[in-house]
Amino acid sequence: MKISALYFLLTLPFHVVAQPWIVGDTVSEPDSIHLFFVGDIMQHEAQIKGAWEQTGQEYNYMPCFQYIAPYWEKADYVIGNLETTLSNRNFSGYPQFCAPWHLARDLKRSGIDILTTNNNHSCDKGADGIRNTIYYLDSLNIKHTGTFNDSASWKIQHPLYFRQGPFKIALLSYTYGTNGISVTHGQVVSIIDTFHMAREIEKARLDSATNIIVCMHWGIEYETLPDTKQKRLAAFLHKCGADIVIGSHPHVVQPIEYHTEGKDTTGVTIYSLGNFISNQSKRYTNGGIGLSLKLIRKQGKTHYQMQYLSSYVYRPVESDGIRRYYVIPEPDASHILGEQDKNLYKQFFNDTDKIINHIASKLNAKK
Repeated sequence: MKISALYFLLTLPFHVVAQPWIVGDTVSEPDSIHLFFVGDIMQHEAQIKGAWEQTGQEYNYMPCFQYIAPYWEKADYVIGNLETTLSNRNFSGYPQFCAPWHLARDLKRSGIDILTTNNNHSCDKGADGIRNTIYYLDSLNIKHTGTFNDSASWKIQHPLYFRQGPFKIALLSYTYGTNGISVTHGQVVSIIDTFHMAREIEKARLDSATNIIVCMHWGIEYETLPDTKQKRLAAFLHKCGADIVIGSHPHVVQPIEYHTEGKDTTGVTIYSLGNFISNQSKRYTNGGIGLSLKLIRKQGKTHYQMQYLSSYVYRPVESDGIRRYYVIPEPDASHILGEQDKNLYKQFFNDTDKIINHIASKLNAKK
């Protein structure tokens, strides 16, 4: 079974093709930057229990990411959505997430460079949850955006900029809410607000950002198609000047949509990347996609090369009776999974291909 890939250039009509994904097949070239996005990084109680290593007497998440890490090696920046707070005690799963700080440590060791921290679970542990999460990410030298200890930090650090060669990338992140839990006075969780979003995109443009990426925590959980509000917000963001819109929260993969002006592709929206890792096991929730996005500057224009990599969350109960978790990209599955998981795995990849191609097929049919 092959991994579906999407490629497009700003100056050419897009098309959908299928082609094998080869680890390390993205070759660096002058005037380019390679980004890789993953979806919701969740920590249910069973995941926390599964990460405990009795022999070392500490939490170890490295096995979770061992099969996906090679796909990150050629990326300049790997970016994910951290849908839990971090701490060194009082851990908990749903409905108020708090994970061992070792999760962030091992994400960093595996290749994650940037995390968004604003989502509906940002305030699960109150002011201490926001403060501790920022503390551990800073200590581990992981770039992050979305939650801030004070308004001064928010004004200075949002957008988050990162640079390479001719690129100055602005990363903005917004969430629809915080599950009804009020943000502690003084702290900031970046919330979806068209007034602020327009101003911050304009700020990035005035700061000479070559590209603007907006991460959106939005939509309806478990719906495989975006709702009207998501579509309107995506159109608004692109009109304001965002190149790429990356979605999370539904816990399932949603389609990719292209934005065009005449014959030129001017932007792309990925409505939802789905679950990168979680304890959810129902159909559509047991995995997600990674988005490999390469930006290339040629003759004063930015061109895009894009692929998506589906990955399945394998949740075996091992010989010690403990359930453990592994993110499995397609090529590495056959010798790892049991018979039941092979079927679920195949179903997930087939479902994902159908979802991703939903809008593209409709648009192609109109040509």
